[in-house]
Amino acid sequence: MFKISVLFADSPIMEPTKIAPGFEASEIPAGKLIDPLMTDHDWVARKQELLSLGMPRMFVSSHWINAPCNSPDADWELLEFWTKRMMKRLGDLGVKTAGIYGKFFRKAENEKAMQEAIRYATLLGDEAAKNNMNIALEPMADPDSLFPTYAEGLKFVKLLNHPQVKLMADLNYFLRNKESFEVIKEEPSWNLHCHIAGRSATGGAQPNVGEYREIHKAFFRVLRDTNYEGAVSCACPWINTGSGEFSLTEETAKTIEYLKEIRAEVYAE
Repeated sequence: MFKISVLFADSPIMEPTKIAPGFEASEIPAGKLIDPLMTDHDWVARKQELLSLGMPRMFVSSHWINAPCNSPDADWELLEFWTKRMMKRLGDLGVKTAGIYGKFFRKAENEKAMQEAIRYATLLGDEAAKNNMNIALEPMADPDSLFPTYAEGLKFVKLLNHPQVKLMADLNYFLRNKESFEVIKEEPSWNLHCHIAGRSATGGAQPNVGEYREIHKAFFRVLRDTNYEGAVSCACPWINTGSGEFSLTEETAKTIEYLKEIRAEVYAE
């Protein structure tokens, strides 16, 4: 059975001390909380600070460096330094999967751009292996990216054929692409991590907001049928669904209850 996770500290409101207990894992925004330029000496104290936040196990990371690897102005010296140092520090925290934005890989307009995408994905995989980790590339429904859909992402990772580099299934982008969840069943072992959200009248929101219950159940059925045991992270904007001021504790508690309820329903079918 998969774990229910939460992305914390990706915005000012996502304070770890205000997140309700009950999540089974957590997702750390690496690019926001970890500085690869920090000295190894200072990193020791920073690591202890992060581990003392009281969050459940930091199972996965997100928020990678915002610098396309296969653009004409790609800075490979920076990419290699940042990647190696960041991966080592995520490994120090016990993170098992590093999520990498699909937008980081631009559409390959020529063979050079494709080879640079392969070069960087290989670097990610090699560094992940050194730190007992895996890589989850995230298709993001961006037509200017190398793999906008999950199916295209699957094609890329199979071409790459690196044992540490697989995919992330983000519900939001499946819906944006109108892509069937069934594609996950084609190669279930390639799915390493999942993101989930809901939707309000004004935009994105936590999973329990909007008419998404049947969609979430359909998504969970695919995870059940593929024996997925990774994490499903609430990686989303959070809005106020109460009558008073916004309370992260109350909102995350509602979300935990909702997700555990529909997970139980699906696994009981």
